[in-house]
Amino acid sequence: MAHSQDTIDHARLLYIRAHKPSEIADRLNVSERTIFNWINTFNWKELLAFDTAEIEVSRRISTLTNRENKTKDEVQELASLCRIFGSMKQDLAKAEKIMAEAKAIADGKPEAVEGAISRSNRRGNSKKKTKAKNDISGIDVSKFDTWADKNLFEYQKLWRAVAHDPDLCRNRFILKSRQIGATYYFAWEAFEDAVKNGENQVFLSASKDQARIFKGYIQAFARNTFDIELKGQDSIELTKDGKSWATLYFLSTNSSTAQGYHGHLYVDEVFWIHGYAKLQKLASGMAAHKKWRRTYFSTPSSLQHPAYEHWSGAKFNKNRSRKVDIDLSDKTLKQGTLGGDKIWRHLVTVEDAEKAGCTLFDIDELKAEYSKADYENLFGCKFVDDNESVFPFSTLQKCMVDAYSKWTDVDFDSDNPSRSRPVAIGYDPSRIRDNAALVVVEIPSHYSQKWRVVETHQFKGITSEYQAARIAEIYQRYNVKWCGIDESGIGRDTFQCCLDLDLDYLVPILYSVSEKTDLVTRAKRLIDGGRVEYDTGKKELSQSLMMIHQVTTQNGSITYGAARSAETGHADLAWALFQAMQAEKQFFESKKSDDTNTETQMAIG
Repeated sequence: MAHSQDTIDHARLLYIRAHKPSEIADRLNVSERTIFNWINTFNWKELLAFDTAEIEVSRRISTLTNRENKTKDEVQELASLCRIFGSMKQDLAKAEKIMAEAKAIADGKPEAVEGAISRSNRRGNSKKKTKAKNDISGIDVSKFDTWADKNLFEYQKLWRAVAHDPDLCRNRFILKSRQIGATYYFAWEAFEDAVKNGENQVFLSASKDQARIFKGYIQAFARNTFDIELKGQDSIELTKDGKSWATLYFLSTNSSTAQGYHGHLYVDEVFWIHGYAKLQKLASGMAAHKKWRRTYFSTPSSLQHPAYEHWSGAKFNKNRSRKVDIDLSDKTLKQGTLGGDKIWRHLVTVEDAEKAGCTLFDIDELKAEYSKADYENLFGCKFVDDNESVFPFSTLQKCMVDAYSKWTDVDFDSDNPSRSRPVAIGYDPSRIRDNAALVVVEIPSHYSQKWRVVETHQFKGITSEYQAARIAEIYQRYNVKWCGIDESGIGRDTFQCCLDLDLDYLVPILYSVSEKTDLVTRAKRLIDGGRVEYDTGKKELSQSLMMIHQVTTQNGSITYGAARSAETGHADLAWALFQAMQAEKQFFESKKSDDTNTETQMAIG
């Protein structure tokens, strides 16, 4: 079965943060076996250090300490680990002292032991000098070249070569397939440069959560390759020989905070960033000096996205008397080319990645799992023309927020992120070639609040019983007050299975021309009115919404669809969202009716 990239990325982040596979499985409503498969398939173990027992215990203590609403077992585990950690630190200190004394005696220097004891007595309780935080003084920089030769794919080696080429490195713009290791590579490249040259690195992402992925990769590199534990929240300051050396900044584009920094700049998923014009001004300020590199990389979104003008060269040519021609042909871009606007461009599809040594994909399986349009967009680097879409990207951008920063009342690391606030579920069942889609939306308590999409999931090739079980798990984690399920065709079986599980608030939705029209027009009213929010990292949801357009039925009626067929799929996440937002009928339209009746009765009285 297929899972959304959001789910896989979230699982990876939790894994890096030392959550157990069983905990990740429970959090994300996937099987534990699937988590282990992802760990092996995507080599997530490489992101973790071959740590000492001390570091492993310390990381687990940190994870449990930051977890709210701990269970009784977790509280007991935390207390036990703290006791173990304290004893471990004492035993390690004793062991180090014994080993040092034994070495001094073996070297024929017993006076060193006596001297150490004497100095210790003189110092009394004075504090021992601590090692500088994030100290990279002992790094053997030759290991970077060794690691690169062994681990990088050919396209990543090309990116590295361009970074070291003074004629090409200033501006790089890379259009790429999903999951080919771009974020992974550029995190490594930036760390190498910071260590070798002492130069700042700035990572700018659409959301705070995405920026953390850069940090997680860099911490893993330092830990695995050099046995260094890097620490820091929104930045990591490297030190060398007791002095500040370079700083790594991890920022979101939501930023008033993303100002005043300078260094080599990395901006990921630029084609999904809201407010790109503002970002460009920000980026030019951060990397204005000629020595700083600017690297943009992303999967494609819409031809109408402002970043496309940057990619195509149209922005450069605007208001210029002498235009430059930018060759955007696949043949040229796949080799990498420097355009007349001084931007080095490169295109890497999933098939290009496979030819360049990336063995992480089964191309035939991807083509079977995704519709042709989805495959070309996600893995073939093809942009979507959303001019005819009911939900063009320009409109959707208004709904995109950095949820991890803005929604301070949502605990994404908790089993109950929305606490007791009511939510609506929308569920679009799985068909032969479609994914099943599940969307969880917080229901506003009044009109001034927004419908917030807190979770999205996709499943494929699964039984109705399995689908109903996944819905039931959402009921256990949220205060569900509405569950709209497409009861057409195979959906009828899923709905019946949910009834068998005694789930409350189930609402069958039987698709027809009028029902689909109501679903889409209601969603359009809410989205166009700025009453919906979702995390900017949920790119699959944006893509799904952009697929919705007007269609004409055989009898000439106007309705809405998404080129639904066995070959193309049908924008499952969008329909699931629409079904969740049908809760507005119960929570707002009925309230309006009640208020009106009350006013009428008072007037009559």
